[in-house]
Amino acid sequence: MKSSFCTECGAELFENDSFCRNCGRKVNDIETVPETKTETSVVSKKSIVNVSSFDPIFNNSEDLLLEEFIKKEMEKAGVVDDKKLLPAVALKRKNILSIIFAVLVFVYVTLIFFHFPFFTYLLGLIILVAFFFVTRNYDLIKYLKKEVKSRPSEKISNIVMNVKNSFIADKLKPIRISGVVVAAIIPLFIFLNPRIIYEKVDGGYAVRYYIFGLTNFTSVEIPETYKGEKVVSLRGNTFSNMPFLKEVKLPDTITEIRGQAFKNDKKLVSVNIPENLEYLGGGAFYNCKSIRSIELPNTLTYLGGEAFSNAKSLISVKLSDNLTEIRGNTFENCTSLTSIDIPDSVTRIGGHAFYGAESLSKVNISRKSKLTEIGSSAFRRCYSLYKIEIPSFTIMNERTFKESPTYVNRFTSYYNSNY
Repeated sequence: MKSSFCTECGAELFENDSFCRNCGRKVNDIETVPETKTETSVVSKKSIVNVSSFDPIFNNSEDLLLEEFIKKEMEKAGVVDDKKLLPAVALKRKNILSIIFAVLVFVYVTLIFFHFPFFTYLLGLIILVAFFFVTRNYDLIKYLKKEVKSRPSEKISNIVMNVKNSFIADKLKPIRISGVVVAAIIPLFIFLNPRIIYEKVDGGYAVRYYIFGLTNFTSVEIPETYKGEKVVSLRGNTFSNMPFLKEVKLPDTITEIRGQAFKNDKKLVSVNIPENLEYLGGGAFYNCKSIRSIELPNTLTYLGGEAFSNAKSLISVKLSDNLTEIRGNTFENCTSLTSIDIPDSVTRIGGHAFYGAESLSKVNISRKSKLTEIGSSAFRRCYSLYKIEIPSFTIMNERTFKESPTYVNRFTSYYNSNY
């Protein structure tokens, strides 16, 4: 049998070849040059080459083309793409990925009991789904593609044969599935009952975080003591983002509630404010849309901004007689609030303090009031507030009552002689 050569690229052709092994042209569509050539010249006749002259395999993308080549070499080597057979290295990696996935499932289920913001769980779910598909799709073809790309100078047939010699049966699939199921169940047993995390502070212990349990996620009762010492504080975000929480009972030993302690507890209806409370942090009851009334004790000297912002069901509020400032946005968008008594001790009402309190019709300020300043937009969009009386010495921002139908009457205060 004599060899011939492709006139397009010069590659050697054999008798049974249908396509040029180098350029992919059909042998029947091109003239070939015999192996025996004259020293003077080679006469060849070229024909027109169309797209149909190429093997259809070359119409694929580079990645799919590589995959087709690998499949052909696997077929020649008698390698079956069986999910139960994997190279030792690939199987090891798949097991490691499965362990990582099980750990991620455990962490994700655990985090649910820590009531983080919703976007945290959405992001975690996206990561879990992505990792699941990465682990599931780790098969022989993808492994071989990675090996071929990492060793471009080596023949595909050699790589396939080397892999064939290292096959191991994957018998751990049931164990991997069981591991993921167990990882999801363990947190349910750990957090079957609610847990309270404490932190040592001056004067006793603070509630650092409350973790709800499967047996109770609607009500909370904090004890007066922990390890023989008083519970004196709630730290920031202690009960925040608990969508099913309805009732909280606090001991009177608590003197401090830090910022955002009950933030976004939309179904919270009842909270007893401790009678010795001195500090209520900013945003403590932010977006608590179901709470209807609040009575702050006279021991309270600090009320943070946004403390009751967006508490749309809040109808009545009793403020501390020792409060010196109503900070910005404190009662913003409290659309059900109808009246408020401003304590005589308050010297300043901050900007946007009652912004959007559209049902607010009475703001009671006595003749003994020390109110010296009302900030920008403090009573803006208070559509039911037709009249207000303030001390003659009170400095009022020009936008204090913007978009409100409010008539301002100034009176002579008991403290006028001091200003």
